[in-house]
Amino acid sequence: MRAFVLLTGFLFFQIVLPAQEIAVPASLKHLVEQSFQKYPRVEEMNEIVRMSEVKVNLGKAGYLPIASGDLSYRRQYPTPAIQFPAGQGQVEEIRIQPANNYNASINIAQPLVDLRTPVTVNKAKSDLKTSRDNLESFKIQLAYQVAQIYYSIIFLNKSLYVQNEQINLLQSTLQQIGVKVKNGDALTYDLVSTQVKYTNAENFQTDLTTQLNKQYNMLNMLTGNTGTAYLDDTIVDQTTFRIATDSLFTLAFRNNPEIIIADDKIKSAAWDIVSANRNRMPTLNLLAGVGYKNGFMPDIDAVTFNYSVGVGVAIPILSATRPGLQKKMATISLNASKLSLESQKAGLNKDLLNALDDIQKNQKKLNSTDTLIKQAQLALDLATDRYKYGVITNLDLLTSLTNYKDAQLSRLQFEYNLLLSRMELCRLAGVNW
Repeated sequence: MRAFVLLTGFLFFQIVLPAQEIAVPASLKHLVEQSFQKYPRVEEMNEIVRMSEVKVNLGKAGYLPIASGDLSYRRQYPTPAIQFPAGQGQVEEIRIQPANNYNASINIAQPLVDLRTPVTVNKAKSDLKTSRDNLESFKIQLAYQVAQIYYSIIFLNKSLYVQNEQINLLQSTLQQIGVKVKNGDALTYDLVSTQVKYTNAENFQTDLTTQLNKQYNMLNMLTGNTGTAYLDDTIVDQTTFRIATDSLFTLAFRNNPEIIIADDKIKSAAWDIVSANRNRMPTLNLLAGVGYKNGFMPDIDAVTFNYSVGVGVAIPILSATRPGLQKKMATISLNASKLSLESQKAGLNKDLLNALDDIQKNQKKLNSTDTLIKQAQLALDLATDRYKYGVITNLDLLTSLTNYKDAQLSRLQFEYNLLLSRMELCRLAGVNW
């Protein structure tokens, strides 16, 4: 309820907040830059932005004159003529139009008053902004995807190190049990159960190695790298991807990419309504032409140079585009875009609260594992000493060993989950690093 009240307040009072800086390793930033340059999807979206830029220039072309050439021949029959009596029963005629009509001209129409073109240009600019915001949104998503893979590789390497230690301890235990079996101090069951533990540990190591290779394959696809030797084991700083929670909701509602794109769609739909209204309005054009044609008195057959200048008004009466239907469609689209924005805000609110809960949960689990590891280490040391003196069984020793390594692996898992939760919170807040 407290979070809901805070959210409601932030929706009414937008505070201008400075962009938050988060700590990110230089090696990760380098990989992100590589993904921006090498991943084909980024260049594909760059092409969409370029196409939107061309559409803006195409819209501005409405301000420019339109020139057309006209070259024609027309045979006319009957030929208009004026008849008059010439005496002695004779009738003569004077042709006022030639039978063979020739025309070669260049015509120009220059818009003087056109209320449609500015709307077309503004709509194209709005679409351009949407294309750019889509590109930035994708790059942010790609950056966080690379970051997730980057830290997944780091934690898988750490998990493999712990698992290798467990395998080495199991090998040492197998050797000790083998000697005890020969001396009659241990049962074959102890040897077999230890071998089972060892095989399970090797299988888990194989699974971790396979996961690691898959993560490298994904990272190589995104960044254009090859192999698995270019990413060193990096220390994970507890300040990495840590974001201040003060005014978090306001920051997220201002910078979240999905919210920005949803707002872009509202503005674009609003321009569609304006465009539909402008389609009903007339346009005033300057008309001019120059060329050669016949039909001029007194010698109507002679091809003569001519020119014309004037103005014309085009008044839409019954348009094939049906402005009324266009406006109705644009209004529906605008209302749908507004509802989509509200849906995005509600979903963002829920995701932010979930991310904060995940951070709190994983932090508590991480803190508890430190105590668990110390206890498991003490239990393993005691079990090792007791097993040497035959106080406990092999099963007890293996249980202590497994508990210790499981505690170490759990800590790595909780540390990784906590980092993912922080990354998700930064992504939702629209932090672009």
